[in-house]
Amino acid sequence: MATANLAARRRTVNNVMTGVLWAAALSIIVLLAFFVGYILYLGAPVISWHFLTAPPSELAAGGGIGPEIFNSFYILILTLIFTTPIATAGGIYLQEYARPGIFTSAVQFCAESLATIPSIVMGLFGLLVFVTLLHWHFTALGGALTLTILNLPALMRVTQEALQTVPSTFREGSMALGATKWQTIRRVVLPSAIAPLTTGIVLIAGRIFGETAALIFTAGVSVSAGRSAYDFGLFHQAETLSVHLWYVHSEGLVPDAAQVGNGSALVLLVMVLIFNIGARLLGYALHKRLTGK
Repeated sequence: MATANLAARRRTVNNVMTGVLWAAALSIIVLLAFFVGYILYLGAPVISWHFLTAPPSELAAGGGIGPEIFNSFYILILTLIFTTPIATAGGIYLQEYARPGIFTSAVQFCAESLATIPSIVMGLFGLLVFVTLLHWHFTALGGALTLTILNLPALMRVTQEALQTVPSTFREGSMALGATKWQTIRRVVLPSAIAPLTTGIVLIAGRIFGETAALIFTAGVSVSAGRSAYDFGLFHQAETLSVHLWYVHSEGLVPDAAQVGNGSALVLLVMVLIFNIGARLLGYALHKRLTGK
């Protein structure tokens, strides 16, 4: 009898905890669905081709977010051009070459310290160095370099974790056939880790696309005042979509500031979701292509 009661209590506790865990998982889904639905409800009436392509208006209603979308992708591409090679090389060194010692510990410590710095502090650093010290003023290049420093630790960690997924037998087999360490990394390890590495880069891209605080102090809160708002120059003001959203809701004076902010929030949310979903699909496709599974 005692054994039966004990087994019943265990089953009851197990069922209760299973229900709690299911409820926690479902609450995350419900919360995300509510958040997306609410932003969609507020922003969908504002979305139009004119809104997505026209420049913003600072004097009257009816402005758009075209230059802000362009600047967001422009700074994203610049940041990835600077970040990807440095972070990937650092991750390869730490995973494949580094041996326990003072230098390796120093690199790890510096990377971990950079990862804990708030983006607003990194923005102030960019303001002091790129805007004030170098006299660049507000520029796309300054914003991209600031985001590069901000995202280097994350991408280094992504590279390390991607390389860790490659079995050590792959390396041993390659070097047993006479390949050098660099040939093994370039022709065996990196191709085998390309799926998680690409997924990580796309996720980092989504984080860069939605960054705000660091760009307020480095890229500016207005679009280029030159010949065209769609400016490929490195030294023009480049207000991104996330910065525009902050500016409109905090200091916007146009009559339709709320509508512009709601539409900007919806576009930004959709783009970040596309980055996240695209990362999963791309990682799955690459994994299937490379492994045949």
